[in-house]
Amino acid sequence: MLFENPFASPLFVPTLLRWAGLFGAALAVLLVRRWRSGTSGEDVLLVRWRTWLIIAPIYLFAVLGGVLSTALLVMALTFQGLREYARLVDLSPAYSRILFVMGLAVTPVAALSAEGTYLLAPMLLIVATLQPLLLGTVPGGVRQLAFAAFGWGYIAWFLGHLVLVREYLPGGTGILLAMGLAVALSDVGAFVAGKTFGKHTLTPRLSPNKTVEGVAGNFVGAYAGLVVMSFAVPPGMRTFVVLGLPLLIGLGALWGDLVESALKREFGVKDAGSWLPGFGGILDRIDSLLIVAPLAYYVLKMLA
Repeated sequence: MLFENPFASPLFVPTLLRWAGLFGAALAVLLVRRWRSGTSGEDVLLVRWRTWLIIAPIYLFAVLGGVLSTALLVMALTFQGLREYARLVDLSPAYSRILFVMGLAVTPVAALSAEGTYLLAPMLLIVATLQPLLLGTVPGGVRQLAFAAFGWGYIAWFLGHLVLVREYLPGGTGILLAMGLAVALSDVGAFVAGKTFGKHTLTPRLSPNKTVEGVAGNFVGAYAGLVVMSFAVPPGMRTFVVLGLPLLIGLGALWGDLVESALKREFGVKDAGSWLPGFGGILDRIDSLLIVAPLAYYVLKMLA
């Protein structure tokens, strides 16, 4: 079905209760922390809490609302992600327009056919090689093609795997919900552990704020997210896969974060945008998901 009633899903109430409990507990901790510190200015953690409060229900209703609502969310994220990426790497208007058309084609194809999604990549990349030939007056055409092709794969293609997870894996809806929370808590865990215990820098040149202690918090958060959402994991999934999934998510989250850090460092940019208070741009928020989605899909396709 293209559209489904989210309220009728057996996953809706338990997910809502658990997420509401997490938000309530987090708010209590933040308010106590604020009271004990005696600060009166705006707390970045409270700003992030409010942003998460908007993101969570949008994600929940998109996943439980049917394949069309999931696809619409992915297309919206793809569109804004590509906008931020095009500005970040300074794509010319000609290449940006073609990138948007090619990028937004991925999600509808993914919703219709997994096999079609695999065929789409080589077809579009072959067509893309015509760009520097037809737009020969654009300076640095081959360089622009390289950045456009990478952006298409990195954002549109990778993000389209969220639809593949939902539609072509057994229990895909529950997997998306569990994966979403695990990715979110991995980010929270990395931030908290890094700020509280961080002493050993992970990659001084690439991302000087990331620490080994933050990486540990990243994996703890991923496991916590899957534990909270364990009811949503398909019952037929093998035990070793369930136990290894948070490890895969934590690895993918770290990987995705470092890839975006490399991009921003390359072009001397702190944030990809300003859409999300406390975080930056859409790309700054979905960077982990961009790697986690395809990793989870292919690993679960092979092992689950």
